[in-house]
Amino acid sequence: MTATSLALRDIPIPDYCDVVIVPTGGLEETDPRVWAQAIFAHENTPLTSRGLRALRDEAVRLFDMVPPPEKEFVADEVVGSEALIIDDDEKLTVRIGVALLPGGDLLQVTTAVKYRSVRGRLAWAPRRLMHAAAVNTLARRAPTTLRRRALAGDPRAASLTGQVSRKALGRGSSPS
Repeated sequence: MTATSLALRDIPIPDYCDVVIVPTGGLEETDPRVWAQAIFAHENTPLTSRGLRALRDEAVRLFDMVPPPEKEFVADEVVGSEALIIDDDEKLTVRIGVALLPGGDLLQVTTAVKYRSVRGRLAWAPRRLMHAAAVNTLARRAPTTLRRRALAGDPRAASLTGQVSRKALGRGSSPS
């Protein structure tokens, strides 16, 4: 079986690549765009990361500098059961594919990075040490994020609302 991903379509021979596969937590969501949004949502970021980012932003403000805007990853393309996120800059070409694997029980996140310069290689060097672990954490938290959104009535998780409400009320399809 050959591994395929939209992330590898644009960067067939990446300088850095990882694939993370996690369970969907029993959710029946089939839209890969919804999964991509949940994985990279601000609310899905661990509190320690949010705290460190807030400290960094305050330190930047101390020196009258403007902190960078909060980056929001949005799916640029959806083909079949995979959403593609493109996050390029002058130093790096980055593709992230979020795919629901056949059967719907597993989610695959493929990251491919191509360095555009030596600065790109240097910029990615610290990230490559923890990237797979960080994506694994975010992907494992995504089902919880989708459930929370559905209970809050967030339209980005509309197809889950009935399913989550039934389970929250104890009326899920679990055996009695």
